[in-house]
Amino acid sequence: MPALTLPSPADQDTSGGAPSVCVVVPIPNDPPWELFDAIPAHIPIIVSDDSDGRLAPSPRPNVYYLDYAAQQAYAGRHYAAMPHKSAASRNIGHYVAWKEGFDVIVALDYDCQTRAGWLDTHLAALGKQTDAPAVRPRLAGGWVNPIEQTFPAGDPVYARGYPYEWRTPALAATDATTVDGDVALNLGLWDGILDLNGIDKLYAGEPGDPGVPAGPNRVALGHIPICGMNTAFVRELTPAYYFLPDVTVDNWPLSRHDDIWGGYVVKRLMDLRGDLLAYGGPVVGHTKQTRLERVVVLEQWMHLLSVPFYDLVETALTEVTPGEYAPMFAHLVEELHRALATSTLPTHYRAVFTELGSWMSRWAEAVQ
Repeated sequence: MPALTLPSPADQDTSGGAPSVCVVVPIPNDPPWELFDAIPAHIPIIVSDDSDGRLAPSPRPNVYYLDYAAQQAYAGRHYAAMPHKSAASRNIGHYVAWKEGFDVIVALDYDCQTRAGWLDTHLAALGKQTDAPAVRPRLAGGWVNPIEQTFPAGDPVYARGYPYEWRTPALAATDATTVDGDVALNLGLWDGILDLNGIDKLYAGEPGDPGVPAGPNRVALGHIPICGMNTAFVRELTPAYYFLPDVTVDNWPLSRHDDIWGGYVVKRLMDLRGDLLAYGGPVVGHTKQTRLERVVVLEQWMHLLSVPFYDLVETALTEVTPGEYAPMFAHLVEELHRALATSTLPTHYRAVFTELGSWMSRWAEAVQ
């Protein structure tokens, strides 16, 4: 096998305090590379190659492919924490960018159109913020919906992963406020094909516009569904930001939970440490829609299992203390296994959560 060539933060000009940046894109088949034209040429792109080496070479410079053999060579025994054949295939790219020392990692899906100012908007949203606009749920344990749009009939449009249990005007109510602090993760949104639950689109259609308000990004002071297709985060957060793999529940698929459940974990650890999550720009153009009937099947167990998973995370969090993200995540996973050992959930629920917990344990070991 030829020597693995990787990008280095030392190749970037970080004078004046500018961070080193790496973009990570999971790619299962050849994308239209013009989608990434707004990414500056000096910014490296790590491709988490989920085709196992069948991708054609990129027409742009500064692209680094990691097929399965390269992933295994780099990660060694920690390759067991790196899933394939799902959106969670991006974990290896995040891992490499983190290990190589990049200050900021930007996660992008291969079917997203970047636009002028895309990277600058992400970077401006990270770091120290003063009097930042913020959105706080009116009820304890409430959720922030990053989409401000309605369907033609007037019903609110909720982002994928926003729990149906909270979808009433009273439960979903929020208030505007301001906050000071450090933003560790910026959630960029998308237009064209919005990231909604499949059943919502079958019922009400495709609104196409997320309704991002003008002005600076806002901070979510509550739970928020985190879509992983267009996010930027600081290096220190990487050990806690793990995308969960696809598994099965009694031979039925559990999918499209990878970023939502992994996002719930990382957001709760950020809350515990006092770091902030912002959302809004930059907006990318999402260009691909999987057949909705298939999406509904893939998501059904996500809807059924989300609240039980969140309850387990909340139980585990009661034993975790603020600190560095790697030991916080590892402690959370240990407590998650303890909570499962005494859980009264149905057997097949516990089996799924135990399997996912094993993946999380392997990731925790990889990032120590």
